Amino acid sequence: MQLDQILRTLPPGRRQATHELVAAVLREAITTGQLRANEPLPQDEIASQLRVSHIPVREALRQLQSEGLVDYQPNRGATVSALAPAEIAEIYQIRSILETAAIRQAAPRLTPAQLERARVILDRAEQATDGATWGSLDVEFHQLIYDLGARPRLGEMIAGLLRRVDRYWLAHGLMLKYRVEFEREHRALLAALERHDSERAAALLESHLAGASRLLIAELAAAPEATLPVAEATAAR
Repeated sequence: MQLDQILRTLPPGRRQATHELVAAVLREAITTGQLRANEPLPQDEIASQLRVSHIPVREALRQLQSEGLVDYQPNRGATVSALAPAEIAEIYQIRSILETAAIRQAAPRLTPAQLERARVILDRAEQATDGATWGSLDVEFHQLIYDLGARPRLGEMIAGLLRRVDRYWLAHGLMLKYRVEFEREHRALLAALERHDSERAAALLESHLAGASRLLIAELAAAPEATLPVAEATAAR
């Protein structure tokens, strides 16, 4: 773990020896795939790298456990959580419910300026050469077209679900593998929004998320067993 390097990338105002800071660093490492599923999170090492006591580390791990990013395993301590295929499918199903509702409400009121910004984001994504940049622009595009500024609670729910699954795309280098398909779907979605066609946009988004769910589950099924939850990995031996 190179947590001290992540710490240096955070905004200066966040550099405080608190459990929020520790949680922010670990969350960044997990959601960007730098810490992978089932990887142990030793409190001594985390405290040493971030130069904090064990108390904020324990509080941070508990916070991340509540977000679904960390598990506590008997005799193993804290580890990065691993999702079973059924859990991934469920998360995408919930995302579909929330995000199609969001886009139905947003489509009629997206302004020309917002739509132009969405086009610029897609242009930049299509020029990206690394998965992290592409993934960040993908999130930015979706957040923009859902118009979540006035609906912060919905935004938090969607972001929380996204963090649970997006890390797998990054950790396994899958963002760029399927970019052509995803970019084509994004352009079709934007075209529907430019017509302010709520139902067409919702249908395209539902299909987009269902396809992403199937691809991710298939990729993880073919990946090394370390990506599975501990119980499943043990049973697979």
